[in-house]
Amino acid sequence: MFPSFAANENEILAFALVLIRVTSFLVSWPVFSVYSVPNQAKVLFAVLLATLLFPAIGREGLSGVDLGHEIVWLSVKEAAVGLALGFVTRMFFFAFSIGGNLVSTYVGLGSAQVFNPSLGAQATTMEQFYVAVATLIFLALDGHHIFLEGLAKSFEIAPLSMAGVNLGAFQAATRFVTDVCVAGIQISAPVMAAVFLMNVFMGILGRTVPQINVLVTSLPANILVGFGVMILSLPVLVPETEGIMRSMAEHLFVMMKSF
Repeated sequence: MFPSFAANENEILAFALVLIRVTSFLVSWPVFSVYSVPNQAKVLFAVLLATLLFPAIGREGLSGVDLGHEIVWLSVKEAAVGLALGFVTRMFFFAFSIGGNLVSTYVGLGSAQVFNPSLGAQATTMEQFYVAVATLIFLALDGHHIFLEGLAKSFEIAPLSMAGVNLGAFQAATRFVTDVCVAGIQISAPVMAAVFLMNVFMGILGRTVPQINVLVTSLPANILVGFGVMILSLPVLVPETEGIMRSMAEHLFVMMKSF
């Protein structure tokens, strides 16, 4: 049975704190925080999600809370929890952004940039492609369900209370960023290896046949080889994406335990 709702100060405070955490999560959540989604839809979805979660959330830790300066600490803490959870989710897509940028640089398309609506900045075409493919795979594997479930469980691991933050757990952030960079290199590794071997072959060919202009010939050859290997390696992205998503989920719960 869900706990009953009474319109008193503690209940209103608890709902406000839940709304702050949910809103902070959605603001930094890449699936829903893109600029193409209207702000009105974001606000309504945040209120709807907070309303659905609120009846099942324990609020015993708020008993006896002074409605004074302690509200500021509680609000800052809930906003930090929501932003941290959304940041972990966003890092999943940063891995593919790193891989796409590496592929663009290696095939010689680093200067071809378009506007990225999810970040509000310029991005390479290959980065856009990899992020779009990652988004489709992410949704196909029900990744959004996993992270929404993580948001709901965050109220069990980090309940509404005046408890402080364990800063020692943030030492794992360095390893977390390292894992994201390694994942980005693994995503782009097939193309990088193919382009490297192509450059070695073109260098040998240029020394063997000096009449061939290697600088002019290597650019379209690298693009052709890079695109071919990228298309052939797309099926490998599915298990790779699942592994990255599983790793991000583990980091998500590690981050929640620090609050």
